[in-house]
Amino acid sequence: MGEIDGLSANSPSNEGDPTGLETTAYFEADQLTFSYGSYAAHVAVDPETGKIEILRYVVVEDIGRIINPLMVHGQAVGGAAQGIGATLLEELVYDDNGQLLAGSFMDYLLPTSTDVPPIESIVLEEAPSPLNPLGVKGAGEGGIVATGATLANAVSNALAPLGVQVNQLPLSPDFIARLIRP
Repeated sequence: MGEIDGLSANSPSNEGDPTGLETTAYFEADQLTFSYGSYAAHVAVDPETGKIEILRYVVVEDIGRIINPLMVHGQAVGGAAQGIGATLLEELVYDDNGQLLAGSFMDYLLPTSTDVPPIESIVLEEAPSPLNPLGVKGAGEGGIVATGATLANAVSNALAPLGVQVNQLPLSPDFIARLIRP
């Protein structure tokens, strides 16, 4: 028997292949693919405390072709949860000397299950990528990227009757209360 790609037909990597033939192919993209999506939030803001309650949060993303739907759903929900935490809770606060005041996770808030609402994830296959044989694009990144703007716009809309316009993050209750009562 002969050799193919430096492997003899008797090598262990060819066990189970009665022909002794093996082939390998690679695909390398020279252009990046990008998913796109849209995000919507319906919020309620307590004008006394500045606390934001997310009543409904929807993530829609077109990723070309879906290979593993459950994993894609998990990525979208996980990205949105991470974005919600970053938008509503996570803040690095320093004193006048530049010393970080959050010395532990007791001082630095991270989202818990009570902070993250049920997230509706809709994944589409409307526009497969022409740049690869499977038509796939990235998945999951969009959930976190648009969260800050989505929630800031929803809060601005909720507080519009009070003349409040949100233009920075994070949207901590203290920050929102200061916007409402300057």
